[in-house]
Amino acid sequence: MSRVYDTRPHGTQFSHAELPATRECHDALPTRLEPPVFLRFGVERSTRRILRPSDALPAFPRMSVDLRFFEPLDPARYDSRRMDGLATLRYLALPFHTASLLLVVLFSVLLRLALHVGLLGLPALLIIASWFLKYAFLLLDHAAQGRPGAPVLSVEDANPLGETRPLLYGMVVGVFYMATGALEEFGSPGLVSALRLLGLLALPAIVAAHAISGSFAAALNPATVVSVARRLGSAYLVILCVALACGWAGRAIVLDGGHLAFLLRIALLMLLWLALFAVLGGAIHVRRVELRFEPEHSPEKRARRDERDRERERAHFLDQVFAEFRAGARGNPFAAIHRRANQSPDPLAEYLWIHDRVATWLNPKLSSRVAQEVLPLLLASNRNSEALRVARSQLQADEHFRPLASDSLLRLAEFARDAGDRPLARALLSDFDRHYPHDPMATRAKRLATELAR
Repeated sequence: MSRVYDTRPHGTQFSHAELPATRECHDALPTRLEPPVFLRFGVERSTRRILRPSDALPAFPRMSVDLRFFEPLDPARYDSRRMDGLATLRYLALPFHTASLLLVVLFSVLLRLALHVGLLGLPALLIIASWFLKYAFLLLDHAAQGRPGAPVLSVEDANPLGETRPLLYGMVVGVFYMATGALEEFGSPGLVSALRLLGLLALPAIVAAHAISGSFAAALNPATVVSVARRLGSAYLVILCVALACGWAGRAIVLDGGHLAFLLRIALLMLLWLALFAVLGGAIHVRRVELRFEPEHSPEKRARRDERDRERERAHFLDQVFAEFRAGARGNPFAAIHRRANQSPDPLAEYLWIHDRVATWLNPKLSSRVAQEVLPLLLASNRNSEALRVARSQLQADEHFRPLASDSLLRLAEFARDAGDRPLARALLSDFDRHYPHDPMATRAKRLATELAR
């Protein structure tokens, strides 16, 4: 909400008609993401058409997603995928962070010991394997959310009732394998192989949809799977290539890695598995805009947070300026504004922001002084339409307002004439001799005023 200041002395009475018009200002933060919508789909039986996602509902961080599967993608946004595929490859380094490496080393040793003792080590083998699979999904979420470093497996994460995705996907893969195997009695083996290959190709999209939406049922929706794969774009092809490479490397380690130590082979297989999940999570983060997924950490969120901090700091500065201005210190407020604008990376943008705020004050003197600094900068930057806007609004607030230099005034008058705003041009040129006595531009100003009077 923009501030409206009253610069009159304390106790001054004024009518409602004298109050300046206020406007509601929504948070104009730079955002590329649309409001999160929870995935809900329906099928209208009468027409057999897929319905679009319904009304927005509050969502948890993992559910902050809006996948509008059946509307065309924006070509300008969708073309941004050209480098996203390669950007996902940098997530291959995620399993080599210290936390992940320590976990791989520890679990490799524990698995080796469990295998060494035979059947007695079977419970420990199952527990360690479940912890490792849970950690893989934690790594996926960690990469998708854009969190720094690598995750650490906590006691809560190791809870058997906590992370259930490894069990769910194990059941899905098992059921799918048995269901396709049952088709061998009715179809050719080639059809069964094709279906299983299609299931393998779709599995990364299913896992990604589950990580994005938080809904296992939505992840099994074929329309969801197809849309996620389509929106991942070239990154999905990279995921499949990484999966193929990891599978080939894992096969080589298992079948042809007899010369390697057994402990080392276990560790390498774990790293390959974690690399696959890291790349999948990284692809989700890289393609977050196309997926309409809002992670915990992203450049967009950092930009919005920085902008909020900047707005708070600006509001505090403006409060101080208003206090000095209302106290009657006419020079000090503008000196603070001038010093702040010169210290800013973009003085013109800072002047414009300050002018738009102080222009809402009842006393126009400070806004007129700021406008006198803004206009030459706008004209020098060839931002003539903005210069006319500032001059027009300032003249409406203060009919005695004029730019500091006569050449700036004449340029504004000529621009206003060329733009068809002859009243503004005449208002600027009125009383030229009084505002700029003995100015060498007086003859040119009179000639232009005569032309506008016709």
